[in-house]
Amino acid sequence: MGRRKLAIELTHARIRTTALAMIDRAGLEAFSTRKLGEALGCEAMALYYYYPNKDAILDGVVDELLVDLTTSLDEADDDWVATLRAVAHAYRGIALTHPKAFVLLATRRFGSDAAFAFLDKLFALARANGVADATTATFYRVVSSFCSGFALNELATPRPSAKLRRYPTAAAVSQFLARDQLDAMFERGLEIQLAALATARA
Repeated sequence: MGRRKLAIELTHARIRTTALAMIDRAGLEAFSTRKLGEALGCEAMALYYYYPNKDAILDGVVDELLVDLTTSLDEADDDWVATLRAVAHAYRGIALTHPKAFVLLATRRFGSDAAFAFLDKLFALARANGVADATTATFYRVVSSFCSGFALNELATPRPSAKLRRYPTAAAVSQFLARDQLDAMFERGLEIQLAALATARA
């Protein structure tokens, strides 16, 4: 009776939100279905009724991370470039809010219905504004690579070194690589790409 009641309490949403919270706390390396089951008060095997394996659970975590991106896209207005700008900033925001889980979003191939629905809506927005599919694909690769690379670089632990004093040019440029420069740097790089995209009509 107890197991049947517990199974009813489990849901896809509860499993993936609990998994995300665990990864946020302890990191991806420490995550396991056994620990997830303990956090949910059930055996790990009970999770497989909802997700067939650990890999599928991690896909569920990616879906959870995608919520903010989907919200940004759903709030599209008449300025489609502004919508893309909001999505890009939301993507970077995920990295800052979930630094230990962001690697999943940046490195795992999209494989769920939620992920493909997001891509379908994103690409449809470009098509509706006269951008050819091939151009859309190019800009998607370029902009998403920029956003992922920037965010992963931002999350990397800085390694100050006394050796930098021996390299004056590197030292001079490095002052502009400080964390207080990152917001402006991200915006500048993004705007260069969005300006090109705005003129890339079919």
